[in-house]
This record gives sequence, structure tokens and C-alpha cells, in this order.
Amino acid sequence: MKNKKDDEQPELAPKEIKLVVTEEDYQEGLKRGWTDDDMLKPGRYKLKRANFRERFPDLKEAIERVRAKSRSSEESETEVEALDG
Repeated sequence: MKNKKDDEQPELAPKEIKLVVTEEDYQEGLKRGWTDDDMLKPGRYKLKRANFRERFPDLKEAIERVRAKSRSSEESETEVEALDG
């Protein structure tokens, strides 16, 4: 017998997050010893979640090119060592 929870799909994280920092939250942070640079100022903030690959779509190909170049230089070094040795 299957568990009902196994059939459920995990809930996806929202693409946009809304954050509210109250004056009370801000003052509590100051009491803890945090500075202005450690915290967000009181207010409403919209934060956009982005997948790393969505933000840098060409990065995967660039990494592959660097790896291929590195592999080819390693192979040529190995060939030189084999001929010298």
C-alpha cells in the first residue's frame, strides 16, 4: 500500500518573495548588536529568486570550453613527458 505523502509532489519555491521588515524587527536587531549594514531598513522588499543558469545562460558552454582546453593542454604535457622520459 502506497503512502499518500509519497504521491504528492513537493511544492515549488515562489519566483518572487515579498519581505516586510517592521520597525520592531529593526529595533530588535539593533538591541542584539547588529549595525545598519547588517540589516535591511524597515519597509517592504520584493526579492526575485533566479536560477543560476537562468541568470548566466552562457556559463555552461564557457566552462566546457575551458575544461576542453585544459584537457588538451594536459594531454600534450603528458605526451612531452613520455617522449622525454
